[in-house]
Amino acid sequence: VMRPLFNLPAQAAFPLVAGWLSGYPAGAKYTTDLYEGNFLSKKEAQRLLAFCNNASPLFIVGAIGTGYFNSPGLGLILFFSHLSASISVGIVTGLLSRIKRSAQMEEEKLSERYQMNTSIHMLTEAIMDSMKVLLQISGTIIFFAVLVQTLEIAGIFTALSRMIIRILPGNEAFVEMIEIFIAGSLELTYGLYLLSLSTPVPVFLKILMTAFLCGFGGFSVHTQVTGLCPGDFNLREFFTGKLAHGAIAAVYTGLFLANTSIPVMTNTPALYDMRPTKILLCIYILILLTGIICLVGQQANRIKNR
Repeated sequence: VMRPLFNLPAQAAFPLVAGWLSGYPAGAKYTTDLYEGNFLSKKEAQRLLAFCNNASPLFIVGAIGTGYFNSPGLGLILFFSHLSASISVGIVTGLLSRIKRSAQMEEEKLSERYQMNTSIHMLTEAIMDSMKVLLQISGTIIFFAVLVQTLEIAGIFTALSRMIIRILPGNEAFVEMIEIFIAGSLELTYGLYLLSLSTPVPVFLKILMTAFLCGFGGFSVHTQVTGLCPGDFNLREFFTGKLAHGAIAAVYTGLFLANTSIPVMTNTPALYDMRPTKILLCIYILILLTGIICLVGQQANRIKNR
């Protein structure tokens, strides 16, 4: 169904499904792999990026629906809206690509298909690649989480909200919505956490903002995607696609909830006070140290081989 719906080769189905099931930034990682293996052209890979990077069902249904809003039903509605918006963006970009191609009448030729390396180094390369990606994603999330909380403590969000209020007068709920929107646009998880704790913002607006932010992803996710993609990629289509994804997801969610009443709880910070056990902490530290040692060893080998 990839060619009729999205005007993409069949190989593009794997990054799309992985993006739906595994969350950010799995779609970008596998899209890059296919591009580097010459299974996708640059234009096809850039277009696929616009709708294959999505929040996972575990995050939307589990963390947001069940954890933040105490409503698994709401989580399912948010996820199906998210999924439908992703498909919608893919169909629209596929139609636009057909129009452009028919106007240009140019065919992109791919070089020889990627030949899989069957040597013993495959396992080592796979482990190193996985650890590098995990460290990169974790580091990006931590950086933006610290940045957002620093800006919040420093009062930057409040100052920006007051400046906007002077231009567009509004009430307390509007001010808080602006602060949360800025925080969520930087780091998705923490922004949604703040949104779930907000009392001035009406519940319906909370849900619509949640749908938009899940679709948009935030600049933390965009940084992860940028780090995984080749340097010659033009990510303008990706950014435009994520904006459209968020807007369409909010519209779909609003339509789903038009005649539906979903119970939503008022959360407290104590709900998220999840302290890992000492055993888990030791495992986390061990994995982190292993990854760092592997990366340092790999870099040392590269320098030695030079």
